[in-house]
Amino acid sequence: MPTASQFTGRRIKGMRSSLSFANLPLLGVVLALVVYGLVVVSSATQGLEEYSLARQLFGVGLGIVFMVLFWRLDYRKISHLIVPMLIVDVLLLLSPHFPLIGVTAKGATSWINLFGLQVQPGEPAKIVSILLIAAIVAQYRGSIDSGREYLKVLGLCSIPFICIMTQPDLGTGLVMLIIAASVLFVGGANRKWLLLTCAVCITMVAMVLFLDPILDARMGTDVFLKDYQMNRLLVFIDPSLDPTGAGYNLEQAKIAIGSGGLTGKGLGNGTQSAMGFLPEAPTDFIFCVIGEELGFLGASGLLVLYLLLFIVAFDIASRSFDLFGSLVVAGIVGMWIFQVLENIGMCCGLMPITGIPLPFMSYGSSFMLTNFMAMGLLLSIWRHRIAPSA
Repeated sequence: MPTASQFTGRRIKGMRSSLSFANLPLLGVVLALVVYGLVVVSSATQGLEEYSLARQLFGVGLGIVFMVLFWRLDYRKISHLIVPMLIVDVLLLLSPHFPLIGVTAKGATSWINLFGLQVQPGEPAKIVSILLIAAIVAQYRGSIDSGREYLKVLGLCSIPFICIMTQPDLGTGLVMLIIAASVLFVGGANRKWLLLTCAVCITMVAMVLFLDPILDARMGTDVFLKDYQMNRLLVFIDPSLDPTGAGYNLEQAKIAIGSGGLTGKGLGNGTQSAMGFLPEAPTDFIFCVIGEELGFLGASGLLVLYLLLFIVAFDIASRSFDLFGSLVVAGIVGMWIFQVLENIGMCCGLMPITGIPLPFMSYGSSFMLTNFMAMGLLLSIWRHRIAPSA
């Protein structure tokens, strides 16, 4: 029969084993974010028939299931599956165009109908794209100096962006570009080639903005950008251009955040979202609901949670024994940081409105599923952080 000291020793050993298996700081931060998000979403969806807290809870539950599956997965075994991952990624991103299941809404074909449920395949495709791009770049072992090799890698990394723009979904397309840039930067791509790529992209964007109205007039249809996308960019440059039209969302977003003051009006007491002045409050403009109802303190608390999330993720990347794991973390963190900066920036008038949601906070089952899958990958990398020979 074991003695008290032996029992205590086994208990301590078991606790150490659990700590090595699970990253408790990561789980704690994400738990806080999810609970925070559910509380705010429950307030933002009051009286809105098209939204349901039950559906958000379903997304969280399904996300936890996938998080555990990815957590149990040995991520190292998929680093060589580049072709299968590329096929899956392309099929996911093009699936909204498939007959019978494709759904068009708000000017974009970005959804599919599966057994009565509308799913946005571009969301899980983000995770596949992270794994795909990380696997491609990891083959170069931290150094991509050859211009020819860089162009080859860049071409492969551009495939998800090209596919998503056929829908078109500019917000998700930008996320794909940031994922690729983050992985290439950490993966050792020559800084000269990266800067040149950025310069080319900026030049192309400027040309598109200049030529788009001309081509639209001659062709009689939208060529590059939809009218609402162009209007959003123009309003971002000059908010007073159309305050009751294209600039309405931006004006209402700033009013909501500014009216919250230091401590906010209290949960459920926000007027901008409750009275319908703030469109898409539970999704794109969830940060405005936080600013109005919980004030500067509530918004600051959310930023602190995101900062802790990024710090823990960077720590996992630094402890990964292989380059592939570090690159996967780079893609995930790059995706999250861009989404946080863009979403909060557009709510404050510092970034153009693109419809990019806020991680773990915005309403949407597909989006929640993507975040939990990313969590599962981080936990898998943490779990397998020691080399097999160790």
